[in-house]
Amino acid sequence: MKKFLLSMMVFVSVLSFNSCAESSANQDNLSSKESNEIALKDFGKTVPVGIEKENGMYKVSFIVTAQFYEIKASKENEDYISMITQAVKDESPIHVFIKPNSNEIAKVEKPTDEDIRYFKSTLTKEAKGEASRLASVIPDLATLNSLFTKIKNQSCGTSTASSPCITFRYPVDGCYARAHKMRQILMNNGYDCEKQFVYGNLKASTGTCCVAWSYHVAVLVSFKNASGVVEKRIIDPSLFSSGPVTDTAWRGACTNSTCGSVSVSSYANTAGNVYYRSPAGSLLYDDNLVNTNCVLTTFSSLSGCSPSPAPNVGHCGF
Repeated sequence: MKKFLLSMMVFVSVLSFNSCAESSANQDNLSSKESNEIALKDFGKTVPVGIEKENGMYKVSFIVTAQFYEIKASKENEDYISMITQAVKDESPIHVFIKPNSNEIAKVEKPTDEDIRYFKSTLTKEAKGEASRLASVIPDLATLNSLFTKIKNQSCGTSTASSPCITFRYPVDGCYARAHKMRQILMNNGYDCEKQFVYGNLKASTGTCCVAWSYHVAVLVSFKNASGVVEKRIIDPSLFSSGPVTDTAWRGACTNSTCGSVSVSSYANTAGNVYYRSPAGSLLYDDNLVNTNCVLTTFSSLSGCSPSPAPNVGHCGF
């Protein structure tokens, strides 16, 4: 009888131990999963405008930001990839979460009806006209070069820059804000401009490092040459610090093959008041420069190709 009772006590103890161990393991797994979820960085609600598979990863581009983000082509990510692909087709928002200090997408959630309404009201296919009395053609090369110098003097890190300065020394992202600020300087001096957007698998060299973009944008100005013939030039001190260049040379700098595989899928000219143009032709505006100034302020202390990805500017809008 004593042996039986002793055996039962041992049996119960083993059961109790196993139960506690299993409970502890479940809690550890749950804790680990919850920790992973908590550790994810909320990238925000935004619209994906491109997705392309490359080397076991999908490269994803979003509105406004010029940086690529990635998601692994794995079984566990199939639903996320499907959601992104459909959102690209519909130009509809999704809620994105990324792994900290990386550009890897870890989680995607569906948007609310309110999110969809907001982004549909913001993106437009219609060009917004402007009643401008500004000159559309710069009278000569000397004036063009003078305007270039005024723009370059607003670069962050110079004693001549006002606030917010223009982030030419940090090419990782923010080209859209730089271009809009450049246009403001041109307008303050009596001239308007166009913009040129180029899309693709873009890479550019700063001379010391390489950056990758899904698109790039800069101001496109018209001027009269010595013969009185109107020509066009790109102003973009982030790539060309010595002066204006032809748009062909500028697109060439956006596809620097020494930085890796490159390609241009398309390019388009827009009115100067366009803040962002998607590859499909949808437009965003920033007439009061709220987003522009916020982005420039966020990036103002940065230089070179680090950090990459750039700090999230979701707080700036869009």
